[in-house]
Amino acid sequence: MTSRRDFLKVLGAFGLVGVAGGLAPPIIRYVMPPIPPQQPFPRTKLVWEDGTPVKASELEVNKMYLFSYPMVNTPNFLLNLGDENGNPIEIPPAELPITMDPTKDESAVFKAQGGRVEIGRIEGRGGVYRFPGGIGPNKSIVAYSGICQHFACFYPALKFFPPGASPPNPPSEAVAKGGVIFCACHGSAYDPYRGAIVTEAPAPSPLPAVILEWDPNTDELWAVRVEGSTITGKFCNTCAQPEEMVGDTTTVKQVA
Repeated sequence: MTSRRDFLKVLGAFGLVGVAGGLAPPIIRYVMPPIPPQQPFPRTKLVWEDGTPVKASELEVNKMYLFSYPMVNTPNFLLNLGDENGNPIEIPPAELPITMDPTKDESAVFKAQGGRVEIGRIEGRGGVYRFPGGIGPNKSIVAYSGICQHFACFYPALKFFPPGASPPNPPSEAVAKGGVIFCACHGSAYDPYRGAIVTEAPAPSPLPAVILEWDPNTDELWAVRVEGSTITGKFCNTCAQPEEMVGDTTTVKQVA
């Protein structure tokens, strides 16, 4: 026969189980949050703060602009790339590696390329994506994620330095020459002239590219999708709730 004391112990044990069972779902959701649903990429017109459309011809060469896409909390760089003299440079299409691991074998990864440092493809790792090149009247306008692929630092830690402008405390001679998107957090550098490929570790992959469309008749610009790497901190490039996505327009601000 079960004693009263034993009966109370059993009830207490069931009570603890019930409490634990009730706590388990929120604990699991905290440790392993649910993956947000994948949304379609919006076709979003770039506009100035007063609501007027951004014209490609209005973008100053080698100036840094910021805008959000495809989510309201995912900043991006909009750049009209040029040389040291401020002349726009046509940015050609390229096939780029998506995932790199430069810590495995630097001799096989880093190589000189026209006075710059380039990360070559590691066979069997990651994949490639086709960067479409620049757009606009001079094919010099590009856009990239403004969130560093290493540790998710963003502007002003992550900034564009035009050719001839050296970042503070550059980690290499190639970075000191400028023409890079440089992250002051841990020294990662990307080449915006070649699809934001990594030119200085520890970033493991290029900055995701925001694909733009340009209407030569109106000179207006649209962001239409993201290609390449997954935006840092996201399950996928459009994994979000509908209200977190940008709408028909997104505001462009000049920051440098």
